[in-house]
Amino acid sequence: MDINDISFQITDNGCRLCAMCHGKQIGSIFFVKIGADKLMISEAAIESEYSGENVELYLIQQIIKIAREQHRKIISICPQISNIFNQHPEFDDIRLLHQGR
Repeated sequence: MDINDISFQITDNGCRLCAMCHGKQIGSIFFVKIGADKLMISEAAIESEYSGENVELYLIQQIIKIAREQHRKIISICPQISNIFNQHPEFDDIRLLHQGR
């Protein structure tokens, strides 16, 4: 699956970023804004048939884009998202806490 196959939308009063493919939700990241300069990712959910299709990475890239536009740093308390962050040092500039490295 390519990122061009996915559209993204913010739902749940601005607390969830959804990945959509052909009108179907295939994954989401739940987050909350903390103060004026932080965004905390609390959970990610990917539909099982899209596991291994980079949906989590695409969601992270999109949430990073949003955080950068809003001049926020990201904190992840979601283990699977933290693992992806740990695999991509190019995201270190946006992370508030660098754990596992």
